[in-house]
Amino acid sequence: MFYKFQQKARKWRFDLSCGDILSTDPIPVKGHQLKILSMICHPDLIMYLIAIKSLYSYLREGQIVILNDGTLTPKDIELLNIHLSKPQIVNIHDIKSDKCPKGGCWERLLFISDCVKESYVIQLDSDTITFNEIPEIIYSVRENRSFTLGTYMGQQIVSMEDICKQMKAFEDNHVQILAEKNFDKLPDFNQLKYVRGCAGFAGFAKGSFSRSNIEEFSEEMENIIGKVWLSWGSEQVASNFIISNSPSAWVLPQPKYSNFTPEIPYEKSSFLHFLGTYRFKKGIYTRLARNMVKRLNSIKPIS
Repeated sequence: MFYKFQQKARKWRFDLSCGDILSTDPIPVKGHQLKILSMICHPDLIMYLIAIKSLYSYLREGQIVILNDGTLTPKDIELLNIHLSKPQIVNIHDIKSDKCPKGGCWERLLFISDCVKESYVIQLDSDTITFNEIPEIIYSVRENRSFTLGTYMGQQIVSMEDICKQMKAFEDNHVQILAEKNFDKLPDFNQLKYVRGCAGFAGFAKGSFSRSNIEEFSEEMENIIGKVWLSWGSEQVASNFIISNSPSAWVLPQPKYSNFTPEIPYEKSSFLHFLGTYRFKKGIYTRLARNMVKRLNSIKPIS
C-alpha cells in the first residue's frame, strides 16, 4: 500500500513539474503513410503528450492515432484535439475478437493489424521520451522494415528453437516464459523466428501481418499453455512473434534505443522507455521530461 501511495505521489509531482507541456505549440500533423499509435489512459495524459511531441519533433511526419482505454475525459479529448491537430481517437471497446484475450493491450495489437493494411505503424508507449535524431526509425519507415526495442535478453532476432531451448532452463511460470519454453509445440516452430523485445516502442511494416495471423497464434498458444495465456504479458509474446517473422525485421541498437535502468549510459540514448519499475528512480525521468518540455517550448512549430 505504501508503494502505491509513493508512486501516486511521484506521479503527481511529475505532472506538476512537466505541466508546461500544455503551453507548447500544437503539432501540425502531416503525412498519412505512417501512423503513430498509442493506447492511453486519463492519468497518463501529460506523459503521453511529452512522448508524442518529443518523437514527432524528430520524426516530423505521421498521422497520430489514439486508442482510448475508456478513461479519457471530455477535457482530455479536447486537449488532445488542440495539441495533436485532431488525431484519430478510437475507443477500445470497438476493438473485438473472440479468438484473443481481452485487455492486456490485446486490443492495441488487433487494432494495429487493421492499420497495417494501409500504413506503416509505430506503436509508442506514453512513458517514453525521444531526445535526439532517430535516423534508424526514419530508415525503417522508408524501407518498410518492422523493428522492436531490444531488451537485456533480446538484442537480436534468432530462431524460435534457440529461444525455446534457452527458456526451458527457467522454472518461472510467468506467461511469457511459459509460452516461450513451449514454442516447440507450435506447428513448424523450427522454421519461425523470435526476439524477447519490448512492445513499448515497435514498428510494424505495412502489409507485414493480418488479424488472422494474431488470432491463429493466440489460439495455438492458449491450446498449448491453457488459460494462463489470458493473463497480462501474452500480448508482448504475440508482438515479439509478429515482428520477428516480418520480412527484414530488426532490433534497434542499444543504448541508443533502450529501456531505462539506472545502470545504462542513458546520456548516449536518443530514445528511452521508462518502465514502471524504474520510472521515478532518482528523479531521472522527471528531470529529463522537464528538460524536454523546455526544449519543445523553445523551438519553432514543425513545418
